[in-house]
Amino acid sequence: MTALENRASHQNPARVALVEAPASAQTSALLDDAAEALPVYAWLAKTEAPEIVRARPGADVTGCDTVLLALAARTVAPGADGELLGSAAAGTRVYVLMCADDDQDAAADALAALRERCEARGLAWLGGLAIGDADLLPRMACCPRMGWARRRVSEAVDQLLIALLAGQSFGEQYVRPSLYARVTCRPR
Repeated sequence: MTALENRASHQNPARVALVEAPASAQTSALLDDAAEALPVYAWLAKTEAPEIVRARPGADVTGCDTVLLALAARTVAPGADGELLGSAAAGTRVYVLMCADDDQDAAADALAALRERCEARGLAWLGGLAIGDADLLPRMACCPRMGWARRRVSEAVDQLLIALLAGQSFGEQYVRPSLYARVTCRPR
């Protein structure tokens, strides 16, 4: 754990910016789920729920101590971090939900590139979750959250949200929907 991560951790967030870059059905499904789950997990932890702010990429997020960024792995390009994180102040905690395809190595590379850019800007990178076969997320949204199709992704997102609420590092992980979801939720 870097000194910046250590300083940023163990503090409950007061204001969380949800940033979608660019907006898509996949990223919207993830952030809608996060916005709904964060207050529930805060209540379960008997802590105050953070204020949730929806922000566009590059928007002013200076009043937010935490940013949850949802994006497609293909949008991670050199120099894109300024556009994505806007005016985030040094020390701002950054968590990422990344929509990816089924290439785990490419997703890991994209997360590593984002981590490096955040650290170069003095932001506290606290982890990211790459979700493979993300094109299925909108179709899975009609399935029960902890049912056969969504459970694997929902549990991983929940772990990231719990880390966010605790101000803890999440690390970097990759998850794919279950085989059941990959078979039944594909367009026909």
